[in-house]
Amino acid sequence: MEPVHTDSAAVTAPRRNPWVAIDVSTDPVAHARALARAHERTIAGAEAPVGVRELVADSWRRSLAAGVAPEADGAPVVLTDEELENARARSRLAPAIEAILDTLSSLDAEARHVVAIGDAEANLLWVTGNIAALDLAREMHFQEGAAWSESAAGTNAVGTAAALDHPVQIFSAEHLVAAVHAWTCSGAPIHDPATGELIGVVDLTAELRTVHPHTLSLATLAARAAEITLRLHQLEETARLHEHWQAIAERRRGASVLVHRTGRVIASRGVVDPPRELAPPELAHGTLRTPDGRLWDAEPIGCEGAVLWLRRGRGDGTPRLSLRVLGRRPLACFAGCEERGLRSLELLAVLAMHPDGLTAEQLALSLYGERGKTVTVRAQVHRLRAHLGERLLDTQPYRLRAPVDADWSKVQRFISNGRPDAALKAYAGPLLPASDAPEIREARGLLEESLRRSVLTSADCELLAQWLAHPSGADDLPAARTLVAVLPAGDPRRAAATAAASILARRMSLAAA
Repeated sequence: MEPVHTDSAAVTAPRRNPWVAIDVSTDPVAHARALARAHERTIAGAEAPVGVRELVADSWRRSLAAGVAPEADGAPVVLTDEELENARARSRLAPAIEAILDTLSSLDAEARHVVAIGDAEANLLWVTGNIAALDLAREMHFQEGAAWSESAAGTNAVGTAAALDHPVQIFSAEHLVAAVHAWTCSGAPIHDPATGELIGVVDLTAELRTVHPHTLSLATLAARAAEITLRLHQLEETARLHEHWQAIAERRRGASVLVHRTGRVIASRGVVDPPRELAPPELAHGTLRTPDGRLWDAEPIGCEGAVLWLRRGRGDGTPRLSLRVLGRRPLACFAGCEERGLRSLELLAVLAMHPDGLTAEQLALSLYGERGKTVTVRAQVHRLRAHLGERLLDTQPYRLRAPVDADWSKVQRFISNGRPDAALKAYAGPLLPASDAPEIREARGLLEESLRRSVLTSADCELLAQWLAHPSGADDLPAARTLVAVLPAGDPRRAAATAAASILARRMSLAAA
């Protein structure tokens, strides 16, 4: 792109925050009318979105592909009273609810805000605020127990913040569903401080005339307050677990690890290569086998965690290499040790693809192409064996000694067995998307295209909609057109699918121009 030259006397306009719907200088009523016209033209399939933020246009496309009807009367209410209470009791957000509400207690009462707190799937678990606003919000089912994910209720701050994992403000006709056009909302994701996992969303909703950029900052501040509170709660919980562990260890000797109820290993004693994280164990007395093949006796500590006692000389199974390399957070695990480095994961993945082994020259070619050097490969293998153990692989030729559980192999098996639905569900994302290793690039493209073709040839409208809602299939125009073709005439989802295909076609046409 050519540099832009400006007059030295010119004043550079500040860059607008793309996550904020409207700035303080914009007339909200006029902007709402302009958005309503853009929404009407887009839904009718007359044109690609014009005058609409890109993140909103993308959200519209995802929502339409998921089958959301713009003429719906709001979100579906999916939780019964009993299910709602159970969801609240299980929610990791529960210790932070008071902190969220305290942070937002300074809201101007005249603004008539509704405060909503949802789970990671954007189901609303707690809703409070101005009584009059609450009554109006219930007309669009903005209430406890309702599902406000993009796939259930279209573009909205709760669902879109969860989908993008980022604070976002949605104003008036930026909402896909017309019943929500009278509102403006700001949502911010909340993460588990220990793992970084998305566990919920806090949202501020009010009538569109009250829109202001600061509401997004308030929602974000409330989310940060929740995370700080959860971190303090976790530290207190961990301290209690340590005290109980010490008391138990005084009456029972042996190697053990202390496990939080979420499966996170907090501490260990007398265990070589202790596991770092486990699937959440059954917090009851019993036997547990960890991925490295070792057997443990589980002893619960209330409902907060458990002590796992290593069984000596019994159940010493062969350690398995676990490769989770689909999507954004790749990980290898062997004998309780983890590896997250991209180069190491590339090497392990390539060796897993060649169970009979490779020479140093072949491995260098697979990882680096013609520029590859055997000395680089040898250094990588040496580092891996030092970190994960010499039991992991042989060197002449380079070959994995341990049995391998690989997530991409699971997807391949489902495809080969004619189960595209299971394959798509297991497909967390591209194979090592950050890798430029020649063999990884080839395997990544082959896996995704195999999955895509298995979905398209299924002619299953539900499966096609799921593929189009998946990041890997979001720009798949042939799939969008296939979905339109397989939906029968008169199916209420056909209009939404046609609109989504039209939007995508125009976007691709503009990109090619």
